[in-house]
Amino acid sequence: MGDDRQVAVDLRATGAADLAHPEPGFYIVGAKSYGRAPTFLALTGFEQVRSVVAAIAGDREAAARVDLVLPDTGVCGRSGLFDAPDDQAASDSCCAPAPQLVQIGARTTR
Repeated sequence: MGDDRQVAVDLRATGAADLAHPEPGFYIVGAKSYGRAPTFLALTGFEQVRSVVAAIAGDREAAARVDLVLPDTGVCGRSGLFDAPDDQAASDSCCAPAPQLVQIGARTTR
């Protein structure tokens, strides 16, 4: 605790095909354990969820695609953004681009 060391983890991305169970439409995400590197491993969890949601939505091509993009060094340190000025906290972290708005749902016309 309080350790600022960076952690490198060699892992492959898991998608819907790896996370599927014999029961149709049943997936478990986030169950893989790679030690204690939560800022780094959040990206793998996001990719798992993206792939599973694509599979549930019926987009098999998107579900099969691996979109996991890790930092060039393969390492992420602690976020350190809690005490940062607002403009710095709002910028991209070492592990992911700035969030973008995603709208889900069908438009209805009346």
